[in-house]
Amino acid sequence: MKKIFGFIIATTLVASCTPPEVGYISDNIHAQASTMVVPRGVYTLGALPIVDGSTYPLKWEITSITDKDGNVTNELQEKRDMLIWKKTFDPRTDTTWELAMQKVTLSQQPAILIDENSGQFSFTQNTVKVSGDDFDVSLSAKNVKGERLLKNFMHIKLSAFKPVEFPVASRVDIQFGKANNVWEFDTSTVPATTMTHPADYFLLANAYDDQKTILDGTNNRMTILKKDVEPKLSIKVKMIILDGDGTPIDPSKLVFFPNSGYPGSPGVNLPNFHDNTIGVVVEPDGTTFGLPAPPFPQYSVRYTNPTDPNRFLMYYLSANDAVTFDKAAYEAANPVPAGGWEAFWTPYTDPATNVIRTRLYIRWGIVINDTGTWELKMKIPYCKVK
Repeated sequence: MKKIFGFIIATTLVASCTPPEVGYISDNIHAQASTMVVPRGVYTLGALPIVDGSTYPLKWEITSITDKDGNVTNELQEKRDMLIWKKTFDPRTDTTWELAMQKVTLSQQPAILIDENSGQFSFTQNTVKVSGDDFDVSLSAKNVKGERLLKNFMHIKLSAFKPVEFPVASRVDIQFGKANNVWEFDTSTVPATTMTHPADYFLLANAYDDQKTILDGTNNRMTILKKDVEPKLSIKVKMIILDGDGTPIDPSKLVFFPNSGYPGSPGVNLPNFHDNTIGVVVEPDGTTFGLPAPPFPQYSVRYTNPTDPNRFLMYYLSANDAVTFDKAAYEAANPVPAGGWEAFWTPYTDPATNVIRTRLYIRWGIVINDTGTWELKMKIPYCKVK
């Protein structure tokens, strides 16, 4: 009996010293979406895969990529030259081209990358150099419990390269001034009660047709044109603001929009190209801004949150003496307001000079993803350079 009891105890001790089986790897590891549309030429981050309770850490690896015909291809993984940032660009400290260029380097990079720890895809600007459009990516996922081969884990579709994007509409408007430096947007042609912002009357790039004419140079209000392929790696952008006759407004008469009512930073100017680029060159007809690499703009001094979608917004006003107002042209083009024109103009007329107080409001809402030299033009109606 004692021998049997001792055997039971020994067996129990041996069993208790054997480590329990650990780890789990699911048969249902999958992508959050079966297809990912990737814009060419723009850094894009994919979603995390669904691991279905699999034990971490997991190690991820691309096992193969096939084209639309099912043939294995290395087009996405082929390494090509690309200018990359070694450190974050900050125009407050990177005030010269020499300082900024110390933060970039020419590197051999593929169009697709995978984080071996998270399984998250990222796509580099080198997607613009890939000729194919459709790819299926297969992966392996490994952990302490084993390995899963994930054939055709995700379908990648490369969309067309957009040299210029319009995340939101750009705006331009005339502001009318009352006494004591109170300025109001033009609300005569569209009732302010029907819109969130009266400046919507001069909304630009708010529809596909607008964007098309802006990029082909036929829009009579705003154009964005690539003037030169040089510089091939960096970007230069010239901003030209025109009066109603097409005469350039003196760049010294374009001032920063005061941010006096902006939450958290009263008295600070809103974002502008001057603050967010380097190598600023002022010429009689406009101002040229520069960056060592696109996109432009890629940083905002005022919008410091890297996830803030408004970092591309840039604001300007004209000085109060930059232009004169073309009242006759304005009245001819717009319906008579309630109470008539004389009553409408009275609050905005300087009694000492009998001149309508006028200044210009400008907001750019664009991103340029391409290199080279670009020209931004904005033409503002009903005003003339003094």
